[in-house]
Amino acid sequence: YKSLRDDQRCATEICRSTSQSMKELTMKTRTLDRTLSFLGVLSAFTVLLMVIAILLTKSSQDFFQSARPIGAYAAHIAETPLAALGLRWNLGLDGMFIIFYCSFFTVLATRFGSLLATRILTVALAAMLLTGLLDAIENHHIMLMLHSIENGLPVSVAEGQAQMAASQVKFHASYLSAFLFSFGFWQMGRLGRITAISLWCYIPLGVMISVLPVEATKALVLGRTVFFVFAFILSAILFARSARAGEASLGSQF
Repeated sequence: YKSLRDDQRCATEICRSTSQSMKELTMKTRTLDRTLSFLGVLSAFTVLLMVIAILLTKSSQDFFQSARPIGAYAAHIAETPLAALGLRWNLGLDGMFIIFYCSFFTVLATRFGSLLATRILTVALAAMLLTGLLDAIENHHIMLMLHSIENGLPVSVAEGQAQMAASQVKFHASYLSAFLFSFGFWQMGRLGRITAISLWCYIPLGVMISVLPVEATKALVLGRTVFFVFAFILSAILFARSARAGEASLGSQF
């Protein structure tokens, strides 16, 4: 009888330990889901503000992401009274966007820890952080170009050429990251699969933009932005639902 009681006590302790571990895992996943939903909303909202700024001022950093004749950049800034202000506004919002999307994908790498191999997640996150780094360098370089124009300093053709190459490398790093992360989304039900498809549409549009003449890519640039933002919106909904499901599961089990 003593042996039986010891076995029962041991089984009870194991059940308690397992139950506590499951509770902690559920709470951790729920916290990650809430964070991802919040960051997804912030990212999408920031891009919306950037679009509003572009529409109001007729100016954005896109013009500076391509190589131009020496006088083209100054002419663009002088084209409308709000061009310089719009560019500064856009770059400031883009700086916030960098923080938000890098945070989103960092948390996402943790959330997908049970869905994808560690090596895949490491490459995916590294590619997105490289995107953020190149994006930040791009923004500060464009600000330097604007400062030079406003203060009568020379802006060389080589600057625009280097900027164009760096911008394309930035986007290609994001395509790799989005492609790898999409396989994690694919495992998260119907809405997750729609999110993955949105990311897959983002990639070929971007590659086409990199090989076509700049003047022929306006519609493609818009489409690329739409699919990327749509993925953030879908992610916000997806992880908000997952967080609510986790709360319901936690309440029913514990």
